[in-house]
Amino acid sequence: MRPQEPVSPRLPATHPDGGWGAQRPPLPAPPLDLDPAQCDGGSTPVTLRSLVLSASASAPSGVRVLRTGITAEECDAWSADPQEARHQAVRGGLRSLLGAALGAEPVAVALDDGPCPYCGRLHDFTAASPVGRRLHFATVRHGDFVVYAVCRSPVGLGLAVPDGLDPDALLRARKPARLAAHQGAVARGRCSRPRDGSVEYMVRYVDTAPEHGCVVSVVCELPRPAEHPGSRGPSTE
Repeated sequence: MRPQEPVSPRLPATHPDGGWGAQRPPLPAPPLDLDPAQCDGGSTPVTLRSLVLSASASAPSGVRVLRTGITAEECDAWSADPQEARHQAVRGGLRSLLGAALGAEPVAVALDDGPCPYCGRLHDFTAASPVGRRLHFATVRHGDFVVYAVCRSPVGLGLAVPDGLDPDALLRARKPARLAAHQGAVARGRCSRPRDGSVEYMVRYVDTAPEHGCVVSVVCELPRPAEHPGSRGPSTE
């Protein structure tokens, strides 16, 4: 009798890594464009962009543009860091994207990415323009690879490094990436009270090239439609 091949555990269709996830292709994260017209108008509520720092380093003019988008305080904060240019490029890329989305100069955008005043953790980062327009954002980085997310509602990005490049290893890395993204997408204030079913979450994965060696998930908060108060979205647990 021939031994049976090991079978991967079957996940329920409602699980993000089971049938539900398989039916939704990863969301693209196009390269960050220094052109101001770089925001999406597609069917998903979140704008995703990516930046490869090694590629930017080969184009000095691009690095200069990204670094001129940061504030003097941010420049001073990283002045003694040997990775100063990289930190400034990542921050400048974020400000460039947010400035385009908010219709403001990158240096004029006010960023709130400190600890939450309710729980002390880092989640639900926001950006505001001088005229009061407001968006939520998230950033993750693995080596030279950076992913940005911008959304009108709380959004989180999670990144995990798989223990191999085979399909099973990539599948195992999805859960920690997804859970980290969900933690970042919880609205401030909502973190300190029990879940009340008033919101649901869009859970997706980001299309990343194999050479970046990571799995990235994006989660954003969506108000639950009033006409379906009892509906439940896919679990992120």
